[in-house]
Amino acid sequence: MLKVLMLIGSFIFAISTFAFGQEKFSVSGEISFSEKKGEFLVWLKTQEEFEKRIEPRSPVRSLVIKPNPHQLKTKNVTFKFVNVPKDIYCIVFLQDLNQNGKLDHSPETGMPLEQYGYSGQYFFIAQWGDIKFIVDKDISGIELKF
Repeated sequence: MLKVLMLIGSFIFAISTFAFGQEKFSVSGEISFSEKKGEFLVWLKTQEEFEKRIEPRSPVRSLVIKPNPHQLKTKNVTFKFVNVPKDIYCIVFLQDLNQNGKLDHSPETGMPLEQYGYSGQYFFIAQWGDIKFIVDKDISGIELKF
């Protein structure tokens, strides 16, 4: 059901984009990881979405990557966002080990139980100014590491 809703949302977004003629770009790269399980959640967020800790309003800027056996062996997956409107973004990513769609925390300490990170070299506490980048052309070669 979620996939159907995301497909419908993407379709509506694509039609509205075509109607208004806004220029679109792609953002791509790879994630290096150490845990050989789970899936990856990757979000391309605006400043408001980052600061309010909300998911992007557009399904075009949310990815769920389920690694195949080769990717698990090499500990590397690729990602690509397409049809991204010109704006300023950051990337937030998570290795969802139990595939429940969220970052899990220890009930005792409140510390994260799963790895997550941001564009740039920042972990745990990141400031918008340190992780943002402008999308005004196709961007490739972004390296995200845990």
